Amino acid sequence: MPNHIVFLMCVQIITTLLVGWGAAVAFLGLLKKKPEKGPSDPKHRFAVVVCARNEEKVLSHLLKSLAEQDYPKDAWHVYLLADHCTDGTALLAAKFPFVTVYERNDGPESGKGAVLAWGIAKILREKADTFDALMTFDADNVAKNDFMSRMNEHLNKGNQLVQGNRLAGEPYRSLITKWYASYWPSYTILYSYPREKLGLSCFLTGTGFVVTKELLETYGWSTNSITEDVEFAFQQCLRNDRTSFCVDAVSYDEQPSSFSVMMRQLARWCTGSYQILYRYFGKWREAFKKHPSIRLFDNLMLLLVGPSSSIQLIATIILNIALALTPGMKTMQLMQLIMFLLGYLGGIFAGFAFPRYFGVKCRKLMPAAFFFPVFLYLYTLCSIYSFIFPQKKWKPIAHEGLRDEQEEYDVLDFSKEFQSKLNKKR
Repeated sequence: MPNHIVFLMCVQIITTLLVGWGAAVAFLGLLKKKPEKGPSDPKHRFAVVVCARNEEKVLSHLLKSLAEQDYPKDAWHVYLLADHCTDGTALLAAKFPFVTVYERNDGPESGKGAVLAWGIAKILREKADTFDALMTFDADNVAKNDFMSRMNEHLNKGNQLVQGNRLAGEPYRSLITKWYASYWPSYTILYSYPREKLGLSCFLTGTGFVVTKELLETYGWSTNSITEDVEFAFQQCLRNDRTSFCVDAVSYDEQPSSFSVMMRQLARWCTGSYQILYRYFGKWREAFKKHPSIRLFDNLMLLLVGPSSSIQLIATIILNIALALTPGMKTMQLMQLIMFLLGYLGGIFAGFAFPRYFGVKCRKLMPAAFFFPVFLYLYTLCSIYSFIFPQKKWKPIAHEGLRDEQEEYDVLDFSKEFQSKLNKKR
């Protein structure tokens, strides 16, 4: 067999083993029983932080879902960080009695990480005695009415950083949203939930997470990448702590509905992973040398999924071209085809089975679920592109809102009703 084919096969095998680590973790994690819930008392006080830039169209739906939480009304308060807004976002939020608006009009427009750092520092400085943990949402989210209760139980188990279960809201809008409707349950079942069961550390996914005041007062919020969520979680793992995962704390997130926005979002995620690898690998190596652990090793493997998949895809394409041009390689070509088909069928299975677990109707996902592997290949192509042409600047994504077209309610009337219930509670 020619040397170049042997080399390409070795690259393919090595990258498959790296990706296979995640498969092994998923398999072992799914074999374990569901962790027991934590106690419902004591009730932690939450400072709910919402970053918003021109989110007037969607914000009220998040605030309404928070007002309907089955959690004591006097145990949480919302702090809206209105970042360089030019619409009525701040005015709308101010109509809700449980919202304090902080407007940020100075400083760079460099993404949510900078806004969070500014807002968290301000809240700690001015309101530190009013809360025990900080909860974050994006303005386009909607939280299930037991979200705070489930997060409180998880904190009562001793966790300091907890990621909730992020699922796609209104998943049937387009082919793209249907892909995300398959992607997020797959991420939960194959990545986050198994790591929770095994006591490993998952990654934050940008929204719907909780961090204790104690952790923030100790380390603050200091991130520099365009994926500040993953970076913060990786920082905690380097400090020998972990990011926990609460599968029962569900929030729904509006997904991109167009191809161009999807590719831009995927490219941002990939660029952020490369930034974290570049900036933190030395620190990871030092931490692993001092305190070797499966948790640290696994967190690095999570970051390497994108690069490994990229190298594997490139090696596979070149290998198949080489096999086609080399006489006597029919058997090897057949093996490559079988591997491709098995992988594609596995993607279709994930596209149908995992959303079903969280109540998404599989019939409505067709034909998107049959082409879910295409989404995964596009994700890998974005990883390759981002390595060569990294995103240099965070770009906001416009939102339409998670709601039925006919749903309407008066914000002022709703606010008065909420205030009345709060006064009775007190």
